[in-house]
Amino acid sequence: MVERKMKSFRSGLLAASAVIVSLGAATSVNAQAPRLMAPPVAVDGTPSLAPLVERVSPAVVSVLVEREVQSSPLPSQFEEFFNFRFGPPERRSDPFDDGSRRMQAEGSGFFIDDDGHIVTNNHVVADADKVRVRLANGDEVDAEIVGADPLTDLAVLKVEEQKDQAYVEFAEGVNLRVGDYVVAVGNPYGLGGTVTSGIVSAIGGQNRENQYLDFIQIDAPINRGNSGGPTFDLKGRVVGVNTAIFSPNGGSVGIGFAIPAKVASETVSQLIANGSVTRGWLGIQLQELTTELAAALELKSRNGVLVGEVLDGTPAAKAGLEDGDLITDVSGEKVDTPNELSRRVASFAPGDKVKVKVVRDGREKVINVTLGLRDDSTLADNDNAPQSDDSDTLSSDVGVRVSELNDTLRQQFRVPDDVEGVIVTGVRPGSPAEDAGLRPGAVILQVEGEDVRTRRQLSDKIDNARESGKEAVLMRMQFGANRQFGALSLE
Repeated sequence: MVERKMKSFRSGLLAASAVIVSLGAATSVNAQAPRLMAPPVAVDGTPSLAPLVERVSPAVVSVLVEREVQSSPLPSQFEEFFNFRFGPPERRSDPFDDGSRRMQAEGSGFFIDDDGHIVTNNHVVADADKVRVRLANGDEVDAEIVGADPLTDLAVLKVEEQKDQAYVEFAEGVNLRVGDYVVAVGNPYGLGGTVTSGIVSAIGGQNRENQYLDFIQIDAPINRGNSGGPTFDLKGRVVGVNTAIFSPNGGSVGIGFAIPAKVASETVSQLIANGSVTRGWLGIQLQELTTELAAALELKSRNGVLVGEVLDGTPAAKAGLEDGDLITDVSGEKVDTPNELSRRVASFAPGDKVKVKVVRDGREKVINVTLGLRDDSTLADNDNAPQSDDSDTLSSDVGVRVSELNDTLRQQFRVPDDVEGVIVTGVRPGSPAEDAGLRPGAVILQVEGEDVRTRRQLSDKIDNARESGKEAVLMRMQFGANRQFGALSLE
């Protein structure tokens, strides 16, 4: 009797849901149909993600990486003993020990076709000497890196074709919304095939590392080792590639970030076809059009992106773009933010001709621009920034490379104009800087409560703290719009 009543209740609930959906869809002929759907159900009719997981999990793999790193020949917990027993390192010598060590790391990935192509994160396989893939059935096979793109943090691997290997596909034309359910599958802490679920928490957040995509924020728990794994919708389509977490302790706190399927699909296609990604380049400094700037320029709306500076010798300069131009459209697509403009230009190949619509002196004008090739590696590594002994000392002592803020770095790492400090451009894995939570794009605002604006100031404050016998210094840092404290170990 109870079972019959429960079945009747569930049937009535589903029927009511269908009526609600029908009424919602009928309210407007042009309105988008509501996407309400019952959750996946098990054989007995109870809500369950098991059917979805069983279908997609065989396509998810563990990515096993080996790389050579320079490190201390002894674990830190044994250093004190060996220094006491045998003397400091300068009094000991081992002609066979050059300080290099083999490091193993694990990430996640997933098959996207039956040719053996696997998608993962660039940071999972970067500088790898050897890459292997552990399949869902436990077999391990060698993999080669087809191509990688640091600016979207994506990479493609290739293994020999596996008989009847399952694969998944990127979602196309999916209007992912905040509140939609998602499922993440990956290899956290080496535990292959782990499944977590949650919802989309936010879409379009400011990128932390580059300017070519807006992350999808999800609250499905993501931990170390999940990098490169897929995020699915309830239809089993890949809507994102897990790439990062926000965490004060290295574990999941419910804030994870995934690369949107559209960006991932376009990037992966180029990597498979060419082994690399090329992007069109204008050569301008972008500036958001604020209400105050719009009023000063006597503009009626805030639509468009202001050209802060046209760099000499660039495609923009050759085409006639000028400082103060307001770009409103690129080849038929409106652009309202610097991020939108950057992504739009980057979607074209170098050499493509685009029509850039600008407002200049109150009049609209169309300028034809032949895009150039952006040297992403040069900009990302900041090779043109002047280096000094201070930078080398910071790199060797605490494992961080920094630079003074300039317009180019502000644009690259999306640092607001009112933020002052030194920008982190590189962090050595396993260093005190990494342990303190620093990463490329972070801005160091203060050390020991005092502002820092140059590499020299940062280096001096760290040296002074070390000389005074401190074991760590207190730093104030900024990541995107968030400020937090961190402790940089000096031991």
